[in-house]
Amino acid sequence: MNLHLDDTADDAAIPLTPLDRAGFASWREQASPRQRLWTEQVGFSGEAGTRCLLPGEDGRLEQVVCGVGNLGSPWSYGDLPARLPAGAYRLSSPLPTPSALALGWALGSYDFHRYRKERPFATLAWPAGCDRAAVTREAEAVYLGRNLINTPAGDMGPAELAAAAEALAEQHGARCQLIVGDELLAQNYPAVHAVGRASSRPPRLIDIRWGDAAAPKLTLVGKGVCFDSGGL
Repeated sequence: MNLHLDDTADDAAIPLTPLDRAGFASWREQASPRQRLWTEQVGFSGEAGTRCLLPGEDGRLEQVVCGVGNLGSPWSYGDLPARLPAGAYRLSSPLPTPSALALGWALGSYDFHRYRKERPFATLAWPAGCDRAAVTREAEAVYLGRNLINTPAGDMGPAELAAAAEALAEQHGARCQLIVGDELLAQNYPAVHAVGRASSRPPRLIDIRWGDAAAPKLTLVGKGVCFDSGGL
């Protein structure tokens, strides 16, 4: 898993400046005449979802200013890794919501490349003050779900889904039990058995249990249809 978030903030990295409408107005007042003229020439007004690539005097990319509707929403930043020119970036100044930027960047860096080469993405230095552990956990969870969904049914049948569940349970110290094929009838799961019994790949129920057995119980029930061309 590559979140395209870097541990090192290289001075050569391109400054990235996310701004909401009010922030853009303030930035424009402090910008150099050359930068103000450039934003006017390209019609950049700080509107959410837009970005402006500011060249330096030598013509090279000097700074990126991007319009953000909500600085605290990860979705405000999700398109940046794929849309910015490939290279290394760093925040030009601290954000009040650094974890939102980091998570949005991580989710926007997702690429399903099991059957092809990985796409290039821009890389961002971890924003100061963000919760790296929380960002990584959430991104890992989303990446796992996306990978399971994007894998075609030919490579993601009941056995493969069960293997992914077992690996996840082992990673987090949970117990995982599988009830497969006709054993579903013996364990009183006739509906699960009926749905998949015609497939060459036997249906199965995955039971993952985690936590203190004496604690209050929360049960989540999901359905993974992956034995035919319907996908997961």
